[in-house]
Amino acid sequence: MEMHIKMTQKMHQELKNHLHNGDGLEAVAFVLCGKSDQSGINYLLAHETCLLPYDNCVRTQDRVNWKTIDVEGVLEKALSKNLSIIKIHSHFIQDSNFSSFDDISDRDFFESVFGWLDSDTPQASVIMYPDGSLKGRIISSDLDFSSVKRFTIVGNDIKFYWETQNSKTPLAFERNSQTFGNHTTRILRDMKIGIIGVSGTGSPIAEMLMRLGAGTIVLADPDTVGQENLNRIISSRKTDAVDEKLKVDVLQRHITEVNIGTHVITYPCVFQESEKALEELSTCDVIFGCVDSIEGRHYLNLISTAYLVPVIDVGVKLVADGKGNVDSIIGNIHYLTPGYQTLEERGVYSWDMLSAEVMKRIARDEYENRRVYFENIEVSSPAVISVNSVYSSLAVNEMLGRIHMFRYNDNSRYRHTVVNLTDWDLSSYPICATKDDWHLSNIGLGNSQNKTNEAII
Repeated sequence: MEMHIKMTQKMHQELKNHLHNGDGLEAVAFVLCGKSDQSGINYLLAHETCLLPYDNCVRTQDRVNWKTIDVEGVLEKALSKNLSIIKIHSHFIQDSNFSSFDDISDRDFFESVFGWLDSDTPQASVIMYPDGSLKGRIISSDLDFSSVKRFTIVGNDIKFYWETQNSKTPLAFERNSQTFGNHTTRILRDMKIGIIGVSGTGSPIAEMLMRLGAGTIVLADPDTVGQENLNRIISSRKTDAVDEKLKVDVLQRHITEVNIGTHVITYPCVFQESEKALEELSTCDVIFGCVDSIEGRHYLNLISTAYLVPVIDVGVKLVADGKGNVDSIIGNIHYLTPGYQTLEERGVYSWDMLSAEVMKRIARDEYENRRVYFENIEVSSPAVISVNSVYSSLAVNEMLGRIHMFRYNDNSRYRHTVVNLTDWDLSSYPICATKDDWHLSNIGLGNSQNKTNEAII
């Protein structure tokens, strides 16, 4: 069994403040987690942190004791919401292993957990070190231990902690390593990155990710190549348009022919209509949204919240007068993570616009009857490779800036970037916490509740 654990940066900081408060004594906390299972990998997705008060523990420099009765509230929540439990405690020696006392403690505690929950779903025990790094193990229902392979921390920064990581940098990426270092290059080799929409902005993003050394790219787009796409889809050929080749297949062919190590998974469909595509995307480390669809953007926000996946949404609007003149070229890059304002809250779309687009797709006649009530649904804009690639490049560098913090200022300042090419201006803005109750209550729930499945899958 392979397990990955994901949590938000806010939760990670809450745990660090509690477990490493400066007094030199071990402490313990619990994390209630949603669950997901894809391609043989189990994911625990942090939903809520539960910090056990110091007064309820016996704390020393090398162990911490508590009574199960003091965590009954945690067990009751896990049972009522179908959640798993992570026990997390502090160690002060960096990279130290679980002690013999930890072994006894974990078996005693998780025997109670499995009995209480009446489930054989794996749970986990985790050590947090002074620098915030993590080491963990899976606890099976027969109380055997096996290592957690990876932790992902999602927030203004994106951080990974691996049990082991491939240390070899292929020759093709040595120049990348000279810029971003071997560590970032290795991170990219282990990343799985989704791209929704592989035309004007999506195809340059795929090209850049391949040449940066991304390990796996998931491409989702239902459309075939047309003559009108040849001006901007990288690697597309006239014969692809004549033969009506799927866009995802054209990009997969190109990446495979370049052959520098990137694996490609394709979904030639409207991703929100495919359970398999949604499941695949829910396990990505980052998703690039390159669609004009309001419904697509809405679903990406839902995936981001429930499965703790950072989303980089790219939107470009080029307004031309039809006579060879450009009125404006403006693009927006939105960085989405759980707990922050949704695209709807940011004004990217309204609920009426979303309803209209969904109706147009699933009930065209009804949409036509009510079209007078909807505004701005038929808007389209020209697409030019030199313009689109500017925003594609900025979006990829937005991701790089989250895993390799090269910007001078804190990443919290760059959650919304506006690039106005007609003014030659680039401006970035912070984004507030979400006030959307659904998103707040569904952070990290994954597949653990039916209402989440119905909303997303």
